[in-house]
Order: sequence, then structure tokens, then C-alpha cells
Amino acid sequence: MLSLAENDLYSLLLDLVAIPSVSFSEEENRAADFIFSTLSDLEYFRRNPSFLRFLPAEGDPLGRKAVAALVKANPRTKKTVIITGHFDVVDAEACGHLKNLAFSPEEYTRRVDELEIPEEARDDLASGEYLFGRGVSDMKSGIALEMCLIGALSRLESFPANVMFLAVPDEENTSAGMRGAVPWLVRLRNEWELEYTACLNSEPSVGGRGIPAGGVYVGTIGKIMPFYLCVGKEAHVGDYYEGVSASLLTSYLSLILEGSPETAESLDGVHFPPQACLRFKDLVKNYSVTLPERSVAYYNCLTVSRTPARILEEMKTVAGRALEMTLTHLSKARQTLRERGASLPEKKAFPPRVLSYGDLLEKVRSRTERFDDVLESFLKTLPDSMDERDLCIETASFLLDLSGEKGPLILVGFLPPFYPPRLNRSESAGERALLRAVERLKEAGKPYGLSISRIDVFQGIMDLSYLGFQGAPSELDALAENMPLWGRGYRFPLNELKKLDVPIANFGPIGKDDHKNAERIHLPYYLHTLPPLFFKFVEFLAEES
Repeated sequence: MLSLAENDLYSLLLDLVAIPSVSFSEEENRAADFIFSTLSDLEYFRRNPSFLRFLPAEGDPLGRKAVAALVKANPRTKKTVIITGHFDVVDAEACGHLKNLAFSPEEYTRRVDELEIPEEARDDLASGEYLFGRGVSDMKSGIALEMCLIGALSRLESFPANVMFLAVPDEENTSAGMRGAVPWLVRLRNEWELEYTACLNSEPSVGGRGIPAGGVYVGTIGKIMPFYLCVGKEAHVGDYYEGVSASLLTSYLSLILEGSPETAESLDGVHFPPQACLRFKDLVKNYSVTLPERSVAYYNCLTVSRTPARILEEMKTVAGRALEMTLTHLSKARQTLRERGASLPEKKAFPPRVLSYGDLLEKVRSRTERFDDVLESFLKTLPDSMDERDLCIETASFLLDLSGEKGPLILVGFLPPFYPPRLNRSESAGERALLRAVERLKEAGKPYGLSISRIDVFQGIMDLSYLGFQGAPSELDALAENMPLWGRGYRFPLNELKKLDVPIANFGPIGKDDHKNAERIHLPYYLHTLPPLFFKFVEFLAEES
């Protein structure tokens, strides 16, 4: 019987970690089956089987599914606190020759000193207070804790709010699990007559030396992926100034954007990372002595306030600057060589243009008969295994071919994935209620010798981004209109997201070195301190809502 007792929690953690549910693998469904089966043994769900559900992700190539479990309050109410987490993990390749033991944490902990691990990790190992292994921190520990909480709640005679446990696959890849669960949240809200008042995740906090100190996050950063498809003008390298190299265009883009403080957002004195180029390549298929006609770059862009519509306008401005700088560069270089006596033909005029993907798509669709069939035929020529981002770029390049557009130009748009920022601005009654619960949690931590800090923004990416969009619903349209293959490969619950507005928090175990060979969790905090505090926090959220 699941409870918050130490032995139950620890054994459940080991059972969960033993399932190697690496993102985008069949093992994710094994983990879902285990969670469902374990919860189905609870007396509450034997009596109320309809409150325990698999939630299949629509269109998922692996048929992956989330698990939802609802414990109804007594006395009856619509108020509902969601507790959530993901059961997928990253692979164990970083664990070297011990990778096959990474999912057996006790054995892995005994042997992890065979690996090259940080000095702090060796100190933690020597303390005997840490358990090492893949997923022990990120985030099987949180899932185990929430399952035990549901077990404990199911036996209570009364509780001030309903509690829904939502366990999802695929957070580590593109959050396909939570994106697939959002339509279900909207559907179940109606079916089960619920009002979502708060959502609590249990991703780990990072502890320091000595007694670990936990933190509670009340917001999470957003992420969007701008891409720039640069189209130059072909010319033989021997006639360099007759053309425009797309690689030069992309280079000037990188000079403008890469690491630029102007691209780094801030909030209340906290500064977040600037844009970083994740891919920079030409689109030349084979060796050629022709100037590259097309190249592409896409960027990691972290956001706390900017909407897709605003970012798109900024991208157009940046693209225009890159075009101007490129043509100025070529003009000055040409002039210098002429002054040195080089025999060059007269200056070429290259009128630059900036296009959005949405504008390009509209243009091509209007002038191409049976456009959908043409596009579908093209997509069938691409490998099924092609990366989502490469698929989008190839599609955008194909549309440029159909359009007849000539360079120099830069096409701007977005690539998957997209994570909306989710902040607590204390503007709604629900947000204020959550902040009151946080203050009560901070007080509850004092008898344990803890100084629990409130942190406004979780700077890692997490699923809580999908609990609603903070902005005008129309502002999301810029994303949908300017992402190639929107709704085909990359499924985003646009309409459902507009219907959710759930305040969020994250409060979890003390973990370190997630995704690395020294991934570990502080066991005394996890087994003794966190369970009662986590229970209290859920209770505070229920009472304040």
C-alpha cells in the first residue's frame, strides 16, 4: 500500500528507476504501465476505476501515454490541485562502462567512483547520504513522491480540494508528453467537473554543501527557436563579386545575435542567457565551386516576457541589418580592390528582402494548384527519421523553390519546440493564493532547519510552461503561422492552451548533476524532510485556492 513512509518511497523509487524509460523509446510505455498498475492496486481506485486513466498522446509515433489519477475531495468541491512530473529520462551513455548499471542505483552508487566524476560528487559519495543513478534525481524521485502522496490522500476521510496526479512521458526531448496531455486536461476538466487552481511539479532543486536548502519556484522560463534561412546569389568562386554568399549572410546574423546582451531578457534584476546559435550550416548537397546559395541558422531564445509576435518583428529587423551589413561588406571590399587596380565589372545591384514564413506560405499556396498534394508528395521524399527541425527547414527551402523568389533575402520563422514562459505576476486571485501557500511553506520549513527560498523563474525548461499562455490568445497565432508543418509533425495544443490559466509551482528533492554520470539525490532530505513538507504544500495550495 502506497504511503509517504520512508520504506514505501524508497522501494518505489528503485522500482521506477529500474525501468530504463529513455525519451523516445518503448520503455516509456513500460513506465506508464507500471505507474497505472501500482495505483490501480489502491482501494480508492478499485472503488473508483474511472478516476484512473491512460491519456494517449494523439498522433504519437510510439503510442505513448500519460497517466492521470484523481482523488476527489470530501466535502465535494470543484477546486483541484494538479501534481505532475515526467517519467522519461535521458540515456545513460555518459555513465561509460557502467551505463548498464545506471538503472540499478544501489549497485551504481557502489561503483560510481570508477568513473571520472567531479570532486564535489566524490565528497557526496563519501558522505553516504547520496544515491546515484540515471533518473534518481530527474525525475523518478518526484514521480515516486507524488504517487505515494496520492496513496496517502486516497485514504483520508477529508481534504479541502481534489488532487489530480498527472505523470507524462517525453519531457526530455520536446515535451511531447505534456503537449499531448493538455487537450486531456481540458476534456477532463469538463468530464470530472473540475476547476484547476494550481499545478505543482516536483523537478529537483540543486542543493549546496552542508545541509541542503530547498527552493520553491513560482514561474518557469520560456523557449522559442527562431530560424533564418539565408538566400544569396549564386556565382562561380572565380567571379566572387558577381554573387552573394549565403554563408556570409549567416555569418553577419551570428555576429548580431550570438551572445548579444541585447538578446538577453531580465526580470527584477535577474538576467537570463542570451541567444545562442544551435545550428549553422549551408544547404549545399554536394561539393561545388559555386558560392553557397542557401544557408540556415537557428537559435535558442529564452523568454520571460516577449511573445512570438514581438519576437518575429525583432527577427525581421535583425535580418534586415544582416542583409545591409553583408552588402556593405561586399561593396567596401569591391571598392578596395578596384582602388588597388583590380579589374572588376561594374557594381551589381542586389535589392535585399526579408520574408516571413507565413507570407511565403500564403504566396505559394495562392499560386500553386493542388498545393496540399504537391507538399505531401514532397514530404514523402524525405526520410521518416529526419529531425523535426531539418524537416521544417527542407520544407521552407522547397517553398522558396516554388515561389521563384531570388536572393539576396532572408526567410524568418520558428522551429519546434516552443515553451511559453509562465510567471506569477500576482495579478489573479489564483496567483495570489499560490503565493500565500508558498509563504506558509516557508514557515513550515523552519522547524526542519530549512530556509526555503522563493524563486521567481526556473531557468531550466520544464513542462509547467504548458499550463496556460500569458498573453492575448492572438499572440500565439504568429507562432502557428510561421512554423513550417505546424500541426503535422509537431503537434501543439494551441486552442487548448488558450483555455488554461493555472498558477504553477515547483518544489522537489535535492538533486545534483542531472543528465551527467554523477546524477544523484540527497536521501535524508528526500526520505525524511521532503515528504511531510510536500504534503503540507499541497494542503496549503488546496486551502488557499
